[in-house]
Amino acid sequence: MTFINRPLLTMVSLTALLASCDGLHLKPAPQTTDSPAEAKWHPVGKTEQASTQKTYDTVWDHIRAGFSLPQASNPAVDAQIRFYTSNKAYFYKITQQSEPFLHYVVSEMEANGMPMELALLPFIESSYNPTAASASNAGMWQFGDATGRNFGLKQNSWYDGRKDVVASTDAAIRLLKKLYTKFDKDWLLAVAAYNAGDGAIQQAVDKNRRAGKPTDFWSLPLNKTTQGYIPQLLALSKIVADPNVYDFKLYPIADVPYFVKINVDSQVNLAEAAQNSALDGALLKKLNSGYKGWLTDPTEPRQLLVPVDAAASFKLQLDTLPKVANLKWQEHQVKKGDTLDAIAKRYGADANQIKTINNLKSTNLSLGQRLQIPLSPTSEIPTSLAPEKIAAEQTVPKEKSNFYTVKSGDNLWSIAKSQNMTVDALTKLNKMTANSGLKPGQKLLVTAQAQNSVASQSKTLNYTIKSGDTLGKIAAKYDVSVKQIMEWNKIKDETSIRPNQELIVLVDAKN
Repeated sequence: MTFINRPLLTMVSLTALLASCDGLHLKPAPQTTDSPAEAKWHPVGKTEQASTQKTYDTVWDHIRAGFSLPQASNPAVDAQIRFYTSNKAYFYKITQQSEPFLHYVVSEMEANGMPMELALLPFIESSYNPTAASASNAGMWQFGDATGRNFGLKQNSWYDGRKDVVASTDAAIRLLKKLYTKFDKDWLLAVAAYNAGDGAIQQAVDKNRRAGKPTDFWSLPLNKTTQGYIPQLLALSKIVADPNVYDFKLYPIADVPYFVKINVDSQVNLAEAAQNSALDGALLKKLNSGYKGWLTDPTEPRQLLVPVDAAASFKLQLDTLPKVANLKWQEHQVKKGDTLDAIAKRYGADANQIKTINNLKSTNLSLGQRLQIPLSPTSEIPTSLAPEKIAAEQTVPKEKSNFYTVKSGDNLWSIAKSQNMTVDALTKLNKMTANSGLKPGQKLLVTAQAQNSVASQSKTLNYTIKSGDTLGKIAAKYDVSVKQIMEWNKIKDETSIRPNQELIVLVDAKN
């Protein structure tokens, strides 16, 4: 397991943290769960359904009732209390930011028999921001790549489980429980290990044991970051336990579920889903931060988190949304000089479709921006996903022969569409990739029968490379692709050719 030390909150970081809070447009938490949504969907969490569960006016009351960590009054804890009391506006802001997530975390802690102070850890880790990210860690619980994967948090180009509120909370609880067991049921050591890694804490414990010294948290020789981690948590606990003592005001959060989980049977465009259901798009995206873009993962997870008070209407609208199904995707990271049209041409896609799918407000792109590109349309693209149909759909002529001759303006997508085939099938048939370029006059195989008859319709030429030749020039000369020449001659690097080298080129037998 790889853990990265997390630095203490400082005044330098306040501006960035406050900025992240402003990005979430919060809606009032529902005051009751007695709604049509409750009859059809269960709030996410293990404890909400228990009829005998004690109820609280606010989630803060719920947290206080479950405090069980050993408290301590020492200079380190006092220093952290002074830090928070000198930044009350900041603290109020991050308690506001926690509103959509805090009840869920508290419920999960209670269901697992955990000290309720641990529900405050995301305040320290990320200011309760599920999109928080650093060079090594991500999400509300700030999991590293390797640790996240070790605890089942899927990470791919579509989805990052470390930013999924439900998945990461489950992983964090399992990790904390594992550390609690390892360190002889000492919660302070377990929490310290969550910050520094179990190896670092175990080494410190072993060192003190060999020296005949106490092995409790306060006695261990730890780095400054970890030494301050527990005092931060205990300082927060003291403030939450009795905010009036410290002249604090906590953002009022009702002790009821904020969101419910809704299962979906295909990919969903979050921007469209929000628009169709009159939901705040930023809030819907924030609740579903595990999805990197506005499209959900094409495989799993197949679920969305939706505010309780909007669940019923959202479910009704979800059934009417165009399905983003049967598409193959390619992630593209924007590089210098990229334009939307150039990217579309490169992948044989439609610029308007790319714009809509990635929820782009304009055609302006940013360096490093990641776009999801649809590669292989095997079913009709919903009109709402492609507001302007590609003109080539109507203009590219359909040839009934086994070959298609590329025309100006053609791309792989339009050719595949005109021949009633997929881009994937077209590229495989011609031993190309989705990135392969096309040129007017180039001949492409468009039927399997053509592939079987290539040998009888082609003849082999021997070409001797001249000074100044490139594979591109040779390919253009004989109306073939560079990739085909490389495969025919087993060339791995097109820059490795040399004058007087002999190449095999297959050309149309009629030429």
